[in-house]
Parts: sequence; C-alpha cells; structure tokens
Amino acid sequence: MKTCLLSLSLLLAASRALAQNPAADEAAIRQTVAHMTTNWQNHQFADMAAYTTPDVGWVNIVGMYWRGRVQVQQAHQHIFDAMFKGVAFTPGETSVRAVAPGVAVVTMYCHVGAFYPPDGVNRGTNKEGDTNDLLTLVLVQRRGQWLLTAGQNTVVRASAQPNNPAASDPAQVADQH
Repeated sequence: MKTCLLSLSLLLAASRALAQNPAADEAAIRQTVAHMTTNWQNHQFADMAAYTTPDVGWVNIVGMYWRGRVQVQQAHQHIFDAMFKGVAFTPGETSVRAVAPGVAVVTMYCHVGAFYPPDGVNRGTNKEGDTNDLLTLVLVQRRGQWLLTAGQNTVVRASAQPNNPAASDPAQVADQH
C-alpha cells in the first residue's frame, strides 16, 4: 500500500511539474511541428519516427486515412515523390492549445505551391494550387518528448470564407472552454 501511495504521489508531482512549465511544453511542441514541416519542405520522411507515435494516424486533404507510422511515412513519401515533387510548402500561423496533461492540439496554416494531382503528371489541365491548408495536429507527451499521434489536413477554400458564420477575428469569438 505504501508503494502504491508513493507511486501515486510521484505521478501527481510529475504532472504538476509539467503543468507548471507550459512555455517549455509549447516550445517543445513547436519544435516537433517544425521537424515535421522541415520534412515537407525537403520531401524526405525517413526520420518520421523521431516525431511520431508508432500508432500515428493521418487523414489527408482528399480523405485518405493512413494508420500507423510505417503506412503514414510511406504514404507521405510516395505523394511527395509524385504529386508534390518540387512543390514548396510554407508553414504559416500556428497555435498550440493544451487539452489535457500531456495532450495538445495544434492548428497550423500551410501554403502549398501548385501541383499535379494525383500522380504528379502534367496532363495539360490538371494543375492545382496554390492552396492554403489548415492542419489539425494532436500531440502527446511520451517519455518527456512531444510526438504527433494524429493529423488531418483541410484545404481552405477562399470562396467559402465570406460565408463563414463565425467571426473572422478569433478574439471576437467567445471562449467555449
């Protein structure tokens, strides 16, 4: 019983210590996201294990759902070798929100250069882009490191924005938490 209570006390103390340094956690989360966006920019995903959980999931902009680090890494490498070959990716505004101890949600805008979907071949009329995307990323803290465990990418349709029923200024939107 004493061992159980001691373990529980240590666990609670550790969780409080993490909660007391949100700036350090946010910096570490942003570093993980920067590592991911560097891979998008250099089109190389061999080191994806450095910033993802083994069971990472990813939903891409056309609804493909990739499960597990191996599949997510292979799928990213394939599309970046084909339809995104030579395409520039520029990260934009990023926000980080802690949702529970050791869990954070990141939203990030990313500008994607023009590309030829789905296979990267120019067929004369199939070029898409430039696009602005909005990503939702879920990161978890494992053994002191922040890792991506889920991601989803949405193309922001500029033509839809005038009909957005929410205020365009986030400061004007009431906090729902």
